[in-house]
Amino acid sequence: MMLLLVLLLWFVTTGVVILLHHRHRVIASWREPVLRLPVLIIESDDWGAGTLEQAHAIREIAGMLATFTDSDRRRPVMALGMVLATADGEKTIATGSYHRALISKHTHGALLEAINNGIEAGVISLHLHGMEHFWPPALMMASKTDHAVMAWLRSSPESRTEDLPPPLQSRWVDAAALPARRLSRMAVEQAAREEVDFFQKIFGSFPFVAVPPTFIWNQDVENAWAAAGVEVIETPGARFESRDGKGRPAGRKGPIYNGQSGENNIVYLVRDEYFEPSLGHTAGQAFEALRAKTRLGRPALFETHRFNFLGSKEKRNQSLAELESLLRMAVENYIDLAFLSSEKLAMVLKKRTPEWVDSRFRRRLHVCITRLGEIPRLRKLAWLTGWILPVGLLWRMTR
Repeated sequence: MMLLLVLLLWFVTTGVVILLHHRHRVIASWREPVLRLPVLIIESDDWGAGTLEQAHAIREIAGMLATFTDSDRRRPVMALGMVLATADGEKTIATGSYHRALISKHTHGALLEAINNGIEAGVISLHLHGMEHFWPPALMMASKTDHAVMAWLRSSPESRTEDLPPPLQSRWVDAAALPARRLSRMAVEQAAREEVDFFQKIFGSFPFVAVPPTFIWNQDVENAWAAAGVEVIETPGARFESRDGKGRPAGRKGPIYNGQSGENNIVYLVRDEYFEPSLGHTAGQAFEALRAKTRLGRPALFETHRFNFLGSKEKRNQSLAELESLLRMAVENYIDLAFLSSEKLAMVLKKRTPEWVDSRFRRRLHVCITRLGEIPRLRKLAWLTGWILPVGLLWRMTR
């Protein structure tokens, strides 16, 4: 009897310790809304400033997207993360101070027309990605010592910001030297207000969704965006606030889950699936990611970038073909598939709209256990301590 009591005490204690150690994950998995339907959204970053060939790419993408609908006649939406400006290299080098080249009807008329046509067709939406895809003072400082950065500056505004060193592509830290330095709150507030205002001037509406470049930002940025009218921030499931001495994302805060509310009523979305066909990602792999997200009651937000749809005709065609294959597989395999915009999804999750979000306790418990089972360390501990047996039984009982 004493042995049984000791074993029971050990069993309960280990369970409590595991729950306490992983409490943030457990709480997040329980609080995150459970979607009733499969949801698929394509998110593509880095559009706007730079090469003029983007207009043709947007027309090709929009034309292909318009050939698909879900069962409720909604078309698939590609959200474009817009970069509003880049460096005017000639003026910057000539004067020694930073000058920007802002997109406008004069410089990017064909691109803006293609975007507007896509919006009217219901297949394009716009997100704020940044005024620039870098912090201008950091770019200027780095150009003094880095010959590659100076060469990039000389060829801008045609230069692609994707070609800058990754640390410099982070807009909301000063990564001229590593580890990166935090920006002053005043500088952040001014820059955030400026980019929101310019977004409104260019596109005629304020940005509802913001996507931090390289997913590095802090609370100052959130507060400034919220004050300027942004309501949704896309995340990779956490917030990274800096770059370490090797240029890697650092200062992780999280976890962050879909529909979570931050300060100033900001709503978070999680975009953690990558679909870069030119880097070898296939439609089949993306479809399996959609299947996994659906099983977990989560939306599938696929991150892709403009570089997949620019360049050689072969490269563009390959990326378009993979995207088309993904959409076809999704439509053919899920009769209840929903094509939503990020804006619509955020509001559905925030309001817990019953049509979209399942609030039944039994279903939520089943999905919560499933989500926790996807965490390798937690699953391993459950096996080692024997907790996999009662938890597995509960999982089966709630199906």
